[in-house]
Amino acid sequence: MSHHNASLNFSHAPNKHNAALSEKSLHEIQMQLMNKQELRLRYIQLMNDAQKLLGRDEAIDLIKESGDLGKT
Repeated sequence: MSHHNASLNFSHAPNKHNAALSEKSLHEIQMQLMNKQELRLRYIQLMNDAQKLLGRDEAIDLIKESGDLGKT
């Protein structure tokens, strides 16, 4: 009977470890999503400001040119 309890205890240990890893991974994913959302909002504000300052057509050209910078 004690052998059964020992194996039972060992079988629960990995589950606790996996749960802790899962919670950590979930937290990291949530933080990355929040960071991406913040960058997205900042980008939208920047583009709105560019449109107000430059006008719609020039702002669109600026966006296209900035996209080309990443390709070179």
